[in-house]
Amino acid sequence: CAARKALKYFFELDFKGCILKQEGKVVAYSVGEQINSDTFGVHIEKANADVPGAYPMINRECAAMFASNCLYVNREEDLGVEGLRRAKMSYNPVMFTERYRATLK
Repeated sequence: CAARKALKYFFELDFKGCILKQEGKVVAYSVGEQINSDTFGVHIEKANADVPGAYPMINRECAAMFASNCLYVNREEDLGVEGLRRAKMSYNPVMFTERYRATLK
């Protein structure tokens, strides 16, 4: 649902994004935005896991296109998914931030 809404309002939200195609078919996409002067945030990144190298390639290419002027790329939450955490740790993160949860009372 969130990914659909992000794509639907892509331009209104001033998002940037990349797609990766293989033989004319989309095999990966990435969506993010400039968060501040030194940080690009990657909000959504999806790839066909059956396409070897699709995740690292969409990550590298999107960062090269939109985050080359940034000191940081915020890869956001790993959702506790072990494979995703391992992949994100392979990028040698320079820091982690505190997580917060907002609730209505």
